[in-house]
Parts: sequence; structure tokens; C-alpha cells
Amino acid sequence: MNNSASPKSPQQVSSVAVWAWILYDFASTIFSVSILSYFFPLWLGDELGAGAGLFNYITAASMILVALTAPVFGAVADLRQRRRIYLIAFTLLTVICTTGLSFSGTVIAAALFIAANFTYQSAQVFYNALLPSVSSERGTGRVSGYGVAAGYIGTIFALLLITPFVTNPSGVQSLLGPLGGWIQTTNALNSNAFLPTAGLYLLFSLPSFFFVPDRRIHAALPVISLQATYRGVLSTIRHARSYAGMGTFLLATVLYTDAANTAVANMSLYGREVFGMEQGEIRNLLLFSTVFAAVGATGFGFVTDRLGPKRTLVMVLITWLGAILLAAVAVGPWMLLLAGPVVGTALGATWVVSRVMLVALSPAEKLGEFFGFYALAGRLSAVTGPLITAILLTAFDGLGSTGYRLAVAFLALIVVLALILLLRVPDVRAGYRRVSQK
Repeated sequence: MNNSASPKSPQQVSSVAVWAWILYDFASTIFSVSILSYFFPLWLGDELGAGAGLFNYITAASMILVALTAPVFGAVADLRQRRRIYLIAFTLLTVICTTGLSFSGTVIAAALFIAANFTYQSAQVFYNALLPSVSSERGTGRVSGYGVAAGYIGTIFALLLITPFVTNPSGVQSLLGPLGGWIQTTNALNSNAFLPTAGLYLLFSLPSFFFVPDRRIHAALPVISLQATYRGVLSTIRHARSYAGMGTFLLATVLYTDAANTAVANMSLYGREVFGMEQGEIRNLLLFSTVFAAVGATGFGFVTDRLGPKRTLVMVLITWLGAILLAAVAVGPWMLLLAGPVVGTALGATWVVSRVMLVALSPAEKLGEFFGFYALAGRLSAVTGPLITAILLTAFDGLGSTGYRLAVAFLALIVVLALILLLRVPDVRAGYRRVSQK
């Protein structure tokens, strides 16, 4: 029944297909750094007067939507044996919502952000599920690592290209001539980043729309109803014991991605509120960290293929623990610059190793559904992480910057719990995926 080991056509394993898949990581990280980590949260706080709490609350709200839908989206993709069309649809919706941010106030911006983040995160379910189609005979860890590394190169590219729209809007407007009429030169300058973000995300996603193969491992099956699809997902949950280690891994994923997502989402605000860092300093911190994220992603991709995803992921979580503790006890911006490379390395490696671990644990015929559960686990963490951080920031409001430090330090405990769980997961390799016993 499992045809995943059958010979692949040249198109399925061509370099064009591989690099088209990798380039989507480049594209999507442009959105991530601009909207999730840098320009949008600063615009929300500096120009619209909202605090860190609101950003964390609306992030949590968008992730609740992802948590409710991701496994079902994956199950539908498995039934229909179509993933690329959903990747295209959700990417286009993200582009539209991001474009709308340029022309909105606080309430509409919050709603558009929730929609944009929901569609962006949903697209990742189908993107990740396409990994086996392009990594055959090339090393799943290696291809995954190249993708994440390309993503962080995209981060650097985005910060360098988009930042002038914010820091020198008049100059960019003059350079673009009539095409620059939409650029704000006073007040909400961070909003100038949103339209370029949408355009770049779309531009670099296009190759994946046309060249990434959408390999079938069985004939397409009908989607009887949404209710029936949800019942199928619940059936998978009830039979979780049939998939050795999967449940424990997903629970660990909830915890360690809780720490990772929360750290990334709050990096800019932490530097601003604890150390009073200027926007240029925050940008340099992100760039510095991103260089190491790209290096870490590539390096840990090779390590994953050599040592296996479990042992590599243990190393990554230990790295996260050190990075979080260093950031929490930092006495000045210079210590954040020391923590930056560690954070970057751990962050890049996390996404590389995690999706390889999922491919290794998942039956091939349920890969989309389990990537949906993987997204659910990650997005649950993206709900709980920002939500807990927002609650802690509110509770410790009277402590000033110490409250933010305590909220960050709490992430170290979460990583330790994830590490304990991960040690109970079987040590499997992505090249030996199993067929469901059901």
C-alpha cells in the first residue's frame, strides 16, 4: 500500500523542484520577521499606542484558529492527495491580509493580523507535508536544513530591503516616483513595511506554486463532510498508541515551540522595554541572530542525517536552555548580542530537526494529517506561550523590567519539561517511515 519507496521520476527529485521548495521557506520568513517579530509589533506599540499585552493576545487568538483547523486541513490533504493547491490558496490569502494592514487602524489591523497569521500558519501545514516529495535520495535533514537556512537568509534580505521604507521613507518615495505615493513620510512609518512584505512573500513563493511536485501515495479519496473529517481526526487521536512515540513527541513539541515562538515574538519588545534599545540596535540584533540561525539550520541538517533527529533535537533543546537563561540574566544590551547567536542557532535548528522527526515517526499515508497535528501542537504552544507571557506581564506590571525578565525566565522551565518528554521518544530515522497498522 505504501508506494513512497517506489522509484521517483526525474521531475520529483529534480534540483528545480528542491530549490523551489527551499525558496518558499525564504519567502515565508520574510513575512515572519516583518509581521510577527519586528515591524508590526513595533507599529502596534509605537504608532498605535498598544502595549505588548495586546500583541500577545491577538497572536494567541490567531493561533487558536490554527489549532482548531490544522489537523483537519492535513486530513483533507491526505484524502484528496493534494497539498500544493492549499499551499497556494493560503499563501495568497496571507498576501491579501498583509497588504490590508497598510491601510488600517487599530481594530481593523488586529483583525487583519489574526487572519494573516492564521492563513500563514495554515500554509505551513501543506508546505511541510511536501518535504518528502523533494527530499527523496537527498537526505531529509539536509533538504530541511537548506530550507530553514534559506528562510533566515530571507530574514536578512527582508530587514535590509524593507527597513529603508521605514527609516528613510522620503528617499524611497523619491526613488520610486509615482509608484511610491502610498508611502507614509510622517506618523505611522512602520506601516510602510507591510506592502513590500506582501509583495516579496508573493514573489518568492511563485516557484513553489509551479515546480514543487505533489506526490501521491494512493488514489484520491472523497471528503464526505467536514463532520466526517473531524471524526477521522478524532479516530487517529483515539488510536494514538498505534504510532509509537508520536503522542509524546507532539506533547514535547507543544512545550519547546512554546518557548521558541514566545522568545521570537518578544525579542524586539524585550530589547526595547528592558534595555531601551533603539530600533536600529534591535534590527542589528535580529540580523546578527539570523546569520547564526542560517548557519545552525544548515549544520544541524547534516547532523540530523548523521545522528538521527532525536539525539539532534536533544542537543537543540539544551542550546535553547542556555540561550533563554543568558537572555533572562542579561545586564546590558551587549549580553543580548552574546545571547543572539545562541538563540539564532537554536531557532534555526528547531524547525529543521522537528519536521524531520515528524516525517520519521509518521506513517507515509498519514503524513499530512500528522503535520496537521504537528501544526496543532506548535500553534497550541503559540497560544499558550503568548497568553502566559501576557498574563505574567500583567501580573508583574509593577516590577518594571524585572517582570519581563521573569516572564522570559519561565520559558527555561518549559524547555526542561520538553527535554524530559523527548527522552522517551523512540530514536527513528526519516528514511524508514512506517505504514499505519490500521
